Amino acid sequence: METSQPQRTFDARDYLRIMQKRKWFILIVALTAMVSGGIYAQVYPKRFRATAWVVVYPEPQSFFWGPGQRPREQGRQMSLETQAALAGSNEVAALAATRLQARSAQQVIADPADIAGSISARAIPPDRIRIQATHQSRLYAISFANQTAQSFVELSTEYRRKEDSAAVQFLEKQLVSTEGELQKALDDKQTKQKQWGIVSPDASQAAAGTLYNYQTALEQAQMELSITESHIASLQEQLAELYESPVSEQPIANSYRDSLEAQLETARITLAQLRTRYIDNYPAVQQVQLQVEELSKQISEEPAFIRHKQVVNEARLAELSEQIRTSKTQAATLHARISVLQNLISKTQATAINLLEKQNLLARDAYEVGLYQQTYEALLQELQDRRLQKAAKQGTADVLDHALRATPMEVNVWRSILFTGMLGLVGGIAFALLMEMLDTAIYTPDDILYDTEVDFLGVIPLAESEQAQLVTLAAPRSPPTEAYRTLRSNINFAILDRPAQKFLITSAGSGEGKSVVTANLGLVFAQAGESVIVVDSDLRRPNLYRLFTLDSTPGLTSVLMGETAIEDALQETEVENLRVLTSGPLPPNPAELLDSSHMDDFIEDVVNYADIVLFDSPPAIMLADAIILSAKLDTTILVVESGQVTREALSETVRLINRAHGDILGVILNKMDISRSGYYYYYYYYYYDYTRPTPEEAAIAERAQADQPPLTSPFQSPESD
Repeated sequence: METSQPQRTFDARDYLRIMQKRKWFILIVALTAMVSGGIYAQVYPKRFRATAWVVVYPEPQSFFWGPGQRPREQGRQMSLETQAALAGSNEVAALAATRLQARSAQQVIADPADIAGSISARAIPPDRIRIQATHQSRLYAISFANQTAQSFVELSTEYRRKEDSAAVQFLEKQLVSTEGELQKALDDKQTKQKQWGIVSPDASQAAAGTLYNYQTALEQAQMELSITESHIASLQEQLAELYESPVSEQPIANSYRDSLEAQLETARITLAQLRTRYIDNYPAVQQVQLQVEELSKQISEEPAFIRHKQVVNEARLAELSEQIRTSKTQAATLHARISVLQNLISKTQATAINLLEKQNLLARDAYEVGLYQQTYEALLQELQDRRLQKAAKQGTADVLDHALRATPMEVNVWRSILFTGMLGLVGGIAFALLMEMLDTAIYTPDDILYDTEVDFLGVIPLAESEQAQLVTLAAPRSPPTEAYRTLRSNINFAILDRPAQKFLITSAGSGEGKSVVTANLGLVFAQAGESVIVVDSDLRRPNLYRLFTLDSTPGLTSVLMGETAIEDALQETEVENLRVLTSGPLPPNPAELLDSSHMDDFIEDVVNYADIVLFDSPPAIMLADAIILSAKLDTTILVVESGQVTREALSETVRLINRAHGDILGVILNKMDISRSGYYYYYYYYYYDYTRPTPEEAAIAERAQADQPPLTSPFQSPESD
């Protein structure tokens, strides 16, 4: 089951480790910055600063306003920051240069670029602008500040004059245009009034009052008609009851018709009288005319004679008949009145609606006339204000305080050194972190765990002092020796689930100490009771015979060529259970020899002579020898020198071995400087290592060494790998 590669996380200890690792670089950057700051403070030219103050007034207010009206602000309101920018502009600097050149008595001659470069203007709320001039000359600084302030006031006043002149021209044009529009609106309103004959604005109200009166009279007549018709129905029911008894009938004249004819005659007389005084469209004439027509219609519907019924109650019959005739006459009159009123209401409604529409149009015209009048008055008021402002030549700023002296600007040396030192320290730390991020070399076990896909076997620390390279013999109680013993245990643990007997030890590049690691591993395995053979399969630059001070021949090539048997080529060492097979004569074709069947036979036979066989080989990236051997042996151990091999080189080595179907047991980190890398766990070997000799043991050893002459050992000073 594949395990995911752990992700690297940085904490405070990692940053401290990086700063400790690159402390000299950080200090050099900080010291360089401090020296630069001190030098700059010493050579910085002496300069003077003069300050002038300008007060900025708000925009002037209108001089004229109507009764009950508050004064109105005129013109644009330029912000204080904008005016400060204007004070430091090139235009003000050009004007100041011109004014200074005109005053030759002061002997201050400068071009606008010098003034603009030395001036800084800042807005100070609520209404001030600070103008500062910086120059190497005290006189120039004062002159620049004062003349810039004066030029700003002059230019501000000129801007106001131009603005007022432009405003006056614009207002005069607008006043003429508005006056023409006002006159046109008045003429249009008067023309409509003449055409429609509407003189009084209350005409529509009078028509509405007349309409209301007609509607009230109509409702009253309709109510009276309803009552009369109900009364007629009741009388007719009473009359029907009288006719139930036996009667004798005889024709008699219709008295109801006679009464209608009498009413008709009276109405005709009234109509004739009204026509002598009014026209036919007069409401009273129309009402009587409708009454005459209604009576004529009713007379034509009534018979001239009726049958007289002789009843028992003749008096009651006559009374009911008279009441019916009277009620019908009244109903006929009410019908005529209702008809006249409905006709009048219809005509009056049409007239009122027409008047209302016309008056609405006239009201809109009147509103437009009022707007034009208000606009005209406002423009006239504004024009008067602008003319007075232009005549008064008012500005918006004035010089509040002139610069009388210029103060020297001195650079504080110690403050400059402190500031640049802090800046250099921060920059050095930042560059150190950047260099660490860009540095792809392997320094610590974390670089192997987090950046590669191979297992980590152990660390071989860098020795404190010069010692023999076979440190497990020269210093059996030293930290490197203990590291080799720990490495031996880690290898034994690593091969529990994949037993191995033949180990290839190689590295990505040369000079990483793989031969030294191979020799010391063979020693610690032999000291543990294992039968060990160390084979020098580096047929290009062999080194094991130097480390163990042995003869280089016969060796591996002698066995492969069939000149010597394995047991004859093996050389004993001073360590029990450890034998070495040197390289032998160097062949012209090492890779072909290692890839031959003779090498396969040798590998198959050599395991019969020992429990563990360690093969030392050339670097894997540079030569193909290690790649060939990795496919033939059980497993491979990679040696990486701390700080000398990049992660890319190690990954490429792993890729090559995996491509050759070789097995990689793990990586050994060699020559790691524990004191600089931040792995304080290993300080245990230096300060609290119980394997170190006690003072008493050291004294006994010194006495024994003084009593006996020193022994020469071939393992004390071999050449380096």
